[in-house]
Amino acid sequence: MASTVALVLFIQCLLSILLTTTLAAPINITRETFRTCRPGNWVGIPSDCCPPKVIKGPIVDFCPQYDAAKPLRVRKALQCLSGHELKTYTRKLERGYALMRALPDSDPRSFKRQNAIHCAYGTASFIQDGSTNLTIDIHLNWHFLPWHRMFVYFHEKILQKLLGDPEFSLHFWNFDNSVTAKPRHGSHGCYKAGHFVPPMYNDPSKATFEANRSFMAFEPNRAVDLAFDLSQWSPVLGPPTFPNNTVEEQTRMNREIMHRSMITLGNTTSFIGKPYRVGDAQILIPAAGAGTIEMLPHNTLHAYIGGWMMQPGTAPIDPIFYPFHANMERLWSVWRKLGYGNDDPTDPDWLDATFLFWDENAVMRRVKTRDFVDLNALGYRYEEVNDASWIFFDNSTSPGAP
Repeated sequence: MASTVALVLFIQCLLSILLTTTLAAPINITRETFRTCRPGNWVGIPSDCCPPKVIKGPIVDFCPQYDAAKPLRVRKALQCLSGHELKTYTRKLERGYALMRALPDSDPRSFKRQNAIHCAYGTASFIQDGSTNLTIDIHLNWHFLPWHRMFVYFHEKILQKLLGDPEFSLHFWNFDNSVTAKPRHGSHGCYKAGHFVPPMYNDPSKATFEANRSFMAFEPNRAVDLAFDLSQWSPVLGPPTFPNNTVEEQTRMNREIMHRSMITLGNTTSFIGKPYRVGDAQILIPAAGAGTIEMLPHNTLHAYIGGWMMQPGTAPIDPIFYPFHANMERLWSVWRKLGYGNDDPTDPDWLDATFLFWDENAVMRRVKTRDFVDLNALGYRYEEVNDASWIFFDNSTSPGAP
């Protein structure tokens, strides 16, 4: 059965490539898009992060292929790693980042160049082909979730290549789980609260550490604030005075935020974000285009961490960006399983949106959104965690798993 599904997905991918025309309405990143890249900006902050304007070599279409005979790799919740498993994972990740940072800037797999590609896609450096003023941004619209899944996927593949370990998985920061609960009967998942910054990302001796963060991110017993007020930040005065909530108070607020973004307001249009096609102007106001999960907890937690994470031109400089966004895409998968009629858009303008990424072999790949909607086809899954802590927030007196 699994091999049949894999074959069907592969055939669908090939057909979508053959049937795509240059007149398609989906956003389509091409050689021309790279050639016309220019300095961008984000809310008035300038950026100059264009990739090389000439793409050397072929652009190879990406089609998800996985070996159905092999078990899926598991991305695990960082808060439940311990003992030998934690030491092994930390050692591998540190080595991977050391190798990645040692690559020359001319190598698109280098740590610096990976930040640059996020910067170019996220600060209006690209313009739509044939236009002089219609800029492209993968934030504040329906491309946010699939594009970042692609970005983290190729980052993980590059780490696998550098480590010589095709089974390496980039584990996730389960920041949305504010409650430790007993595992459900027969469950082998992680039911420990994960709403603190993972210690391995706060240790100055580790390659995963970044000093340029808000002071809050360094307080080991401070629960993250998923309701952080973005409007309080001032480019002149700096960060605001932060509320001194107790862990219990912050836990309740976080559970409410997650329930609201994922369930109360989370129908397909509001959750995924506003459509953004060829000919559309870039959406500049978050409330006008961002999906509920991009607004909260994504935008608020970026601001809460602060430092490089405060803006799209620099966010991936902080290694915590990657486990943070791994959890964001996990939440997308959770949302689809909640019921309530939740499902991804079927609009071809979403499914056939096309982006370019360098893969683990420094080969440019042409990737479509439809290639990244099925995690199984990509060869990995997420460890089960205590999503019940916020799913049942409104109708349960107990924060534990049902």
